[in-house]
Amino acid sequence: MRYAKEPVIIGAVHLPYYGRNNPSQSVAEIEEYVMANVKVHYENGIDTVYIQDENLNTGPALPETIALTASLAKMVKMEVPGVKLGLIMQAHDGVAPIAAAAAAGADFVRIKVFAGTMYKAEGIRTGVGETAVQYRTMINAPVKILADVHDREGIPMPGVPVDMAIGWASHIGADGLILTGHNYKETMEYLETAEKMELGKPVLVGGSVSEDNIYDILDHCEGAVVSSSLMLDDPVPGSPLRWDAEKIRRFADKVRHYRKSR
Repeated sequence: MRYAKEPVIIGAVHLPYYGRNNPSQSVAEIEEYVMANVKVHYENGIDTVYIQDENLNTGPALPETIALTASLAKMVKMEVPGVKLGLIMQAHDGVAPIAAAAAAGADFVRIKVFAGTMYKAEGIRTGVGETAVQYRTMINAPVKILADVHDREGIPMPGVPVDMAIGWASHIGADGLILTGHNYKETMEYLETAEKMELGKPVLVGGSVSEDNIYDILDHCEGAVVSSSLMLDDPVPGSPLRWDAEKIRRFADKVRHYRKSR
């Protein structure tokens, strides 16, 4: 059973380091970078994009992260009103992404550790799902939450099978779930598990998506996040553009063809 009318494809635009991670990075340069790379997605067939903060952070979001991501998202929504826009923060924080998205008029957030416990490079991280859902309710924000299950950047607490983790994230209140294994085989196993559970909400694959595997992925879920496979092989020095218009157009055409063939 499908829980989306058509495949949901999300382009991920990763931010460069800024603020205390890279004080020499100017906000103007980041704005130019974001607009160039959001537009190349939107104009070539991918109309849903999220801005991904990657600043190194071991705890809650820093003030500059909240301020900058909200400002960037507001800029994008004003310049490209047709885009469906999301935010994701590297910080371990259930409140900050919702706050920034709500202030900017963004449509959704992606939260990496939503339920359970993950062992990651930054240390042990426990789910912030309940905090995120409660805060969204408190401020009455129309922001959807996409929640990762068994974030592939870490290792889940031993003894928690993926079906239990999926159930936790769904029950806490995620609007959609993102499943990504440490390899493609594991990703497909996760999807097969979720299919059997009939969750009543969309499931997406969160990484290692390409032209070669998108049909197989869409046979088992509602959509995917795509990024690395659509990047330029040789970026032009001095240009802010990092994603390839032709690769995006070709990928979007494959998704449209899939939709028509089903």
